[in-house]
Order: sequence, then C-alpha cells, then structure tokens
Amino acid sequence: DPEHNARAFDVEGYFLTGDLGALDAAGRLHFRGRLKDLIKAGGINISPLEVEEYLMTHPKVQYAAVVGLPDAVKGEVPVAAVELRAGAAATAEEIRGFCRGHIASYKVPVQVVFLRPDEFPRTNTGKLQKTELREVMAGHLRSSAVL
Repeated sequence: DPEHNARAFDVEGYFLTGDLGALDAAGRLHFRGRLKDLIKAGGINISPLEVEEYLMTHPKVQYAAVVGLPDAVKGEVPVAAVELRAGAAATAEEIRGFCRGHIASYKVPVQVVFLRPDEFPRTNTGKLQKTELREVMAGHLRSSAVL
C-alpha cells in the first residue's frame, strides 16, 4: 500500500513506529509510551505511562492504566483505571491524593475507576487495549453520573 508506506516512513527512510523513548546518559533507550496514547490536556501533552508508573508505587495498587477522556474545556483529561491488590480497599480520593504534590497537578487523574482484572480489555496475548479501555471507563463514569 504506497499511501500507508508513505506515512510509515520519514524522508530518510526510517520507519515511524509511533513509540516514544528517551536516551539515558549511557546511551540506552527507554520506552516512554506510544505517541497515539498521549493525552492532550489544555495544550499540554501527558504521558499515560508516567502516571501509571507512579500510581503503581501506591502500596494498595496492583495495576493502573491511564487514558484521556474528552473534556469540554481542556480537550482531554487523564482518567485512571485501577486494580487494587487482593484484600485492599481505597477510595478514588485516596489515590488522587497520593498523586498530589508528587506528580505535576495537570497529570493527576481527574477520576479514578476501580476495575477487576477481567474488566481491563486485553488482546489474546495480554496486551492492554487502550481504545477499548476508554470506552469501558466512559461507561463506568456515565453510569455513576460523573462524566
């Protein structure tokens, strides 16, 4: 498909993967997420991976995924899906409070939805499907009259 190929390669012939990365002082490349997953909130790009990594340092959090959901003012806002560790209990405000003062205020999820492991949409290989997760999150927030 010549049209797809033209979009997939830059003028120098490099394949554009859509992955974001950073080189450290030793020249090692560190994966920082996917370009299409960036949350664009009021003109600021937010890396969901950065927020997810911080959320998973909370002692009660087993897993976290962050997506952008539509916002009338900012365009998008970060929203977190959180799976708690077995036997743990937490509130959305507790999770948001854990973030305040430790990550930039614009990166703090505006909403936190607690999901069971089976509610995270995954491919057959176990990869999280962020597009479907946005739909799951929007449904949860609509049903709770938050969105």
